[in-house]
Amino acid sequence: MVHRKTFLVLWLVWVSASSAQPPSPRIITCGWNAPTVAQFARDLDKMPGELPLTGCVLTLHADSGNPDPLATAHGTDDWSQLDVRRSIEAAAAVSKESMPDNYLLLKANPGAVDWFDNDGWQTIVDHYRIAARLARQAGLRGLLLDFEPYTHPHRQFQYSRQAAATEHDFADYQIATRRRGREMMKAIAAEFPDAEICTFFLLSYLIEDHHHRGPSPVGRSDAQWCLAGHAYGLLPALVDGWLDVLPPSITLIDGCENGYWFTSAGQFERCAQAVRQRGVQLVSGANREKYSNQVRVAFPVYLDAIHPDLAGRYTLEPTRSDRLALLKRNLNAAIASGDGLVWLYGEQGRWWPEAGEESLWQGKDTYPHWETQIPGISRLIKSVVVDATQKAASKVPPQTKPSAPPDSNPTAAAGDAEIGASVLDLQPVWETRNGDPRGEVVLGDGQVTITAAEDASGIATFPTEPNRRYMIQVQVVQQGRGLTRLSVRWKTPDGQWRTSRDNDVVAYPPDGDPFTPRTITAIVTAPPQPHRMVVTCNASRQITKDDAALFGNLLIGVVDD
Repeated sequence: MVHRKTFLVLWLVWVSASSAQPPSPRIITCGWNAPTVAQFARDLDKMPGELPLTGCVLTLHADSGNPDPLATAHGTDDWSQLDVRRSIEAAAAVSKESMPDNYLLLKANPGAVDWFDNDGWQTIVDHYRIAARLARQAGLRGLLLDFEPYTHPHRQFQYSRQAAATEHDFADYQIATRRRGREMMKAIAAEFPDAEICTFFLLSYLIEDHHHRGPSPVGRSDAQWCLAGHAYGLLPALVDGWLDVLPPSITLIDGCENGYWFTSAGQFERCAQAVRQRGVQLVSGANREKYSNQVRVAFPVYLDAIHPDLAGRYTLEPTRSDRLALLKRNLNAAIASGDGLVWLYGEQGRWWPEAGEESLWQGKDTYPHWETQIPGISRLIKSVVVDATQKAASKVPPQTKPSAPPDSNPTAAAGDAEIGASVLDLQPVWETRNGDPRGEVVLGDGQVTITAAEDASGIATFPTEPNRRYMIQVQVVQQGRGLTRLSVRWKTPDGQWRTSRDNDVVAYPPDGDPFTPRTITAIVTAPPQPHRMVVTCNASRQITKDDAALFGNLLIGVVDD
């Protein structure tokens, strides 16, 4: 018999005068068909028409050289001679009264500059200085920063991908990253002292466990272990550096990109609370008041996932036929739970006229209007915004009160009560997977040893019965650096993977010392049809042969009814 206990945590609703919603929500557009600054200037008099759009995210096309320079803000190209004067002057000359909330897009790519590289970071800081200046000159609201890595193998905020990671420990990198954050924000503030700095995500990516990014460090004694192994583990240090020098006139906006996948109003509400209450714990004590006062919450609606086909396997609730009702629910929730800004993200559709010669890439990303892709979308958005504006005008400020914890998610291992299971006498079929030629995976006597691997696993397969609940436990201990986790997925009898948010689970070690044995526990429910359970003992983000993880004592049990 094996048991596991978890505990219910109560959250408090965060309420302050500074978080009150404006009279009307701000709705902006972004995505593959985002207009260039030049197209924005050309077509603004045609927008937004009957749509209640208040702005958009803009790209910047250079008339010579690299046509998309701002996509490589974390590179070493010289931006001092960017050929963008025509676009900036055109944007500055047009009235933005109809759409005032416009942001210039920068991407943290390629991300190959190490945080200890002084010359490289002087160039990156200059990039932010120049971008802030251009945004101000064009009459925009601010900047939109995209921190997602698109240039393999570089990851700007992942410790294991830093060039000098073998020379500096994670704490050293936190200090260096915070210093760069101060330099970056000083440069932005000097050029655009009242900018809004929007992001697709900030600390919202670290407030809950995530199946591939890593465990949340919030409230854990091993927070440094969590951050050192997290795909965005250096991001809190950057934000801390920003806050060190952030003037009162600048607002930061966490775009909560995870909202793409939310399927209930409660998820939006609890995410907003978590950004405010858990996110603040990821910055230093001296900066927490500033975080609470100057960090705002925004939410996205992913339009391709609303469409029944465009997003493929990422479609939200694919069995639902009432796609406009799904959009209405998510848009209402995004408006109600955030601090007034909603971003409509789309890939295979557009809101603006066809870009033509003012496109970022001629002939690329040219798709039908969203009204063609999702008939009725324009009328629905207008109706939701009108209703939200009327509600905001008569809204009574809420009282502080207890609230439920965040919804369970695929990384959650068990419920809030003690769970028992009867251990099964099963002999798994073992195999290995190693995505890193430097790494090594060794199987023996029911144990898995993984060394020097960026991503490697020992994989055990078991037969299961449909709809049964199972408990899986494995012990893990490590030396050196790296992240460890347990995942459970499913294969059909003919060997095909079955992906399901209802049945797949990823679990991390519980809070504790990673250099002493810890027991990872996962609770799963088998699919309704016969499947084999695939249990993966994974270690990742190891750097040298001194980094190793040992998994052992794997147990499978049927959860007692």
